[in-house]
Amino acid sequence: MEPETGNLGSLERLRELRRRGERLYFCDLHIHGKYSRATSARMNIQEISRFARIKGLKIVGTGDFTHPMWFRELKEGLGEVDETGLYIPKGRRDREVYFLVTGEVSTIFEYQGEVKKIHHLILVPNLEVAQQVNDRLARYGDLSSDGRPTLDMSAPELVEEVMEVSAESMIIPAHIWTPWFSLFGAFSGFDSIEDCYQDQTKNIH
Repeated sequence: MEPETGNLGSLERLRELRRRGERLYFCDLHIHGKYSRATSARMNIQEISRFARIKGLKIVGTGDFTHPMWFRELKEGLGEVDETGLYIPKGRRDREVYFLVTGEVSTIFEYQGEVKKIHHLILVPNLEVAQQVNDRLARYGDLSSDGRPTLDMSAPELVEEVMEVSAESMIIPAHIWTPWFSLFGAFSGFDSIEDCYQDQTKNIH
């Protein structure tokens, strides 16, 4: 009898999928560019693409699309592939590594008398939508201050703003188990997804 993959560990599931002939794509959607604090100055499009290939990644996030200077570099350096929302560096013919437009923001807000500081990963369908999201988020903080800007808005407000621009966007709570700046963090976190995102929980992945 063929084993159920749901009862297997992570590595066993991967092996089972490969035995079945399934195509596997390895992705890293949570990265930061050179305009984020404590990040290498060499984190440019070319270097990200090069090391993604070395690591066997098929899709990698752009990171930090909210930062004005990085966003300009993304527009100048990436070309969309057949309106798929996936990008490759301009001038490259191979399609070994694709870029997906991603960013991370930090929201700071008060909930039931406590200050909450939560990081969120944002995925948008293309650079055009990213520009519209940036226009909205710029009302809540200085996007040029850091690759991961701090916004004076609640988690539900963030989701609502992003989803109003495009329902194809995705919001993912970032590094949810770290003590600081996370959904379930010991410091300034929440006890449930619903408490954090409230009526926007339906849009959380």
